[in-house]
Amino acid sequence: MKFVSLIALMSLGLVACSGNAQRTAQNLTSAAPGQAKDAALAVAVKGKLATIDLDSSAAVNVAVNDGAVTLTGEVRSPAVRKQFEDAARSIGGVRSVQDGTTVNPKVRSVRESASDAALVAKVAGTLLAQTGINALKVKTGVHNGMVTLNGTVASEATKRTMLDSVRGLNGVKGVVDRIAVRP
Repeated sequence: MKFVSLIALMSLGLVACSGNAQRTAQNLTSAAPGQAKDAALAVAVKGKLATIDLDSSAAVNVAVNDGAVTLTGEVRSPAVRKQFEDAARSIGGVRSVQDGTTVNPKVRSVRESASDAALVAKVAGTLLAQTGINALKVKTGVHNGMVTLNGTVASEATKRTMLDSVRGLNGVKGVVDRIAVRP
């Protein structure tokens, strides 16, 4: 009974809506299919880019507005940049392509990014496993195997233990110490 009453109340509310509110609701409803098409186009473009150069595609953002595709980010070479633009144009439903990418031959590979993410997890796990170490006050960053520890600890001994533990991990190329001791 409560459900039926709720539906009746909602229906009354819809009937009582002003013309302006109804038009706004209709505009939102009619905009949804366009947004869905744009989202589908973005996925299709991103998928096609990944078949050309997975590493560059991970560093490129794809935005679509009413069928107009905008590419931003970094690609490995001018040839990849051209291939990405051509690939985006080849997708059915794409009206235009704006290429805002830049060439960076040192674009990080997906493997490098995944390796750094795995190393962050390994460092965090090691720090948490250390007895008496409050790892939550120390943030970990990793780039190409270089670990940065940033935060505060209560003693010099704790700091040394943390640094030694991280330096001993497989995959760590070096440690940047930004740990402050604050008793």
